[in-house]
Formats: sequence, C-alpha cells, structure tokens
Amino acid sequence: MQAIPSAHAAGPARLTLVVMGVSGSGKTEISQAVAAALGWRHIEADHFHPRENVERMRAGIPLSDDDRIHWLDSLIAEMLAAQASGEGFVLACSALKRTYRERLRAAVPGLQFAHLDIDQATALQRVGARPGHFMPTSLVDSQFSTLETPSGESHVLVVSAAQNRAAVVTQVCAWLAREEQATAAVRFSAPAFDSANHESHSTAEPIYSGGLARLFDRLTDGMMAALMAFMVAAVFGNVVLRYAFGTGWAGAEELSRLAFVWLVFVGVASSMRRGELMTFRMIRDRFPLASRRLLDSASWLLVAAASVLSAWGAWNQVQYGWGNVSTVVGYPVALAMVPVLACMAVLAVLALVQLVNVWRRPAEQSALANVTVD
Repeated sequence: MQAIPSAHAAGPARLTLVVMGVSGSGKTEISQAVAAALGWRHIEADHFHPRENVERMRAGIPLSDDDRIHWLDSLIAEMLAAQASGEGFVLACSALKRTYRERLRAAVPGLQFAHLDIDQATALQRVGARPGHFMPTSLVDSQFSTLETPSGESHVLVVSAAQNRAAVVTQVCAWLAREEQATAAVRFSAPAFDSANHESHSTAEPIYSGGLARLFDRLTDGMMAALMAFMVAAVFGNVVLRYAFGTGWAGAEELSRLAFVWLVFVGVASSMRRGELMTFRMIRDRFPLASRRLLDSASWLLVAAASVLSAWGAWNQVQYGWGNVSTVVGYPVALAMVPVLACMAVLAVLALVQLVNVWRRPAEQSALANVTVD
C-alpha cells in the first residue's frame, strides 16, 4: 500500500474519532458507548470488509495491505458522508499500521484517534470468549506483530483497555472535550484582521438617527441577547444531560441552528443601521468628490436591488416552508427564512435612505460605498 503524506500539521478535526486497537481491545463496545454519549454516528469497520476478506480471516489467513485498500476507501467514503450531512462520527477500526492511519487522515485532516492499549494475553482471552465472530484467536498474534503504535502522532489518545468500559469512555470523552477547548482557544487568540493594511473601514456614521433608530436598536439588541442566551442554554444543557445522565434533548441542536440563523440576520440589520459593516474605499477615494456621489449612489442602488431580490426569494421560501415542518421539533421550516425576509427588507429601506443622504449631504461627507451585506 502506498503511504499517504502526513496530515499532522492540521488541527484536530471536530466531531471525529477513530477508536483503534487490536482485536479484543473492545473497539466496538467503547466506540458505541462514546458515540451514544456524544450523539454522533457510529461506524463499525468490520461491516465494510468485502466477503473475500471475511473468508480469509475465518480461515486464519492474515490480511495483506492490498486486501485492506478497498476496505479503507469504503471507510473513508462513510466518514466523508457523515461530515457532509453535518454529523459527528465514531469509527471503530483496527488502524494497526501508520500507513492506514495516514490514509484516513489524508481524507479527514486532523482526524482524532483513541488507541485502546491492551496486553496480548487479555486480547486472546477476550477474542476466545466471542462466539460467532469471524476473527479467530490464531490471528491475534498477527495483529500484535502488525501493530505500529500511534504514540507520538498528533491528536492521539492512548488509553488502557484493561479498565472497565465506563472508565475508558469517560477518559475518551474528557480528552475530546479538551481537544475542542484547545482548538477554540487557538482560534480565539489568532491575530486580528488588520483593516488598515487591507484598505477597509467601518462606515462609522449611522444611516439615520432619532427615536425610531433608538427603538430599532433596542429591539435588535434585545433579540440578539435573547437568541444568544437560548443557544448557550440549549447547547450547555444538552451536554450536561448527555455526560451526566446519559440522555439528551434531540431538539437542542435543531433549535440552536434556527436561533443562529435569526442571530446572524438580526445582527446584519442592526450593524447596517449603525454603520458598522465593512466598506472598501481604495478605488472610490481616487475619484474627484463629484464623481464619488455617483459611485456612492450606484453602490447603494445595487445594495437596494440585491436586498429586494433576496427579500423576494425569502418570501417565496416562506410561503413554501409553511407546508413543511422540521424533522425533530416539528416547527414550520419557514421560520428559518423569516429573518432573511425581514433583514433583506430592512436593508433595502436603509439603502434607499442612505441613497437620499448621499445627495442631501455635502459631497465630502457622502456615505461610503461598496458595503458588503453578507
């Protein structure tokens, strides 16, 4: 089998885990328990072996690297399918050689591994106690001779499989949580975007003011605070239910996604009113003052037109969505498009107000052009 280039430079891939080890280490039980605790998809690698591989193992013939190529590719396709559907996954796979692990990492950079470490005598005892499994005890020796320990590789946990299942599951889940926290900390501490070097600025000046503006700001600020509080409570509460009580609320993720959509579009409308969206002025500022008004006018007309078209599309989606409900909670899916409709309508009005302001103000104070609204 051709070795795959290492993907160690990648950060840990969220919502991914391979529970690996020799036969008898408890991969199936541990991976199923971890998947149940986290609410992720469980993938059993044994189910993806072609018939020829199963017959070889039944006959006590160790599999070669070539025998495992199509098997590994089938596992890769299943992992990518889980990611494409937005699901986390726990794969139970022996992954004995480093080349096998690198092949999996090449498809999912930063793939996380939990190696269930076990001694040969215990593995033999466990395999011998499994009735009806195609892996005979005679192949346990070949598994240990094939095993290349993953110690020292990135995003790998080595845990003793001699412990009881609950202890192993707890250690694996705690390690995954620490990996996620470390990744979040790195993202949070990343260097800030240097707006000066990119010729970008905030529009700075609010589009309109007065009592109506203050009412609009209070309304949007309150909605964003409520939505954020709901998301935090739902996600945190679901994590507590899963880890502490072995259960969970199936609607937490669905409603959190809905709240996130509302939060984004309410925030866009609020930011545009305050003049806090980004604008790029490098080309616009090279024109004479009189020409800037024409450029600003064209810019705001484009924003208004794009917002109207988006609002119209959202309205059509709202009409269609009232007849459909979400799969878990059962709310009308139109609720996901209502904030888009409202936000785009507000943006169209604000763009037209700003278009009027361009011609009411002196040319040197005209509004900035090319505001991005996505």
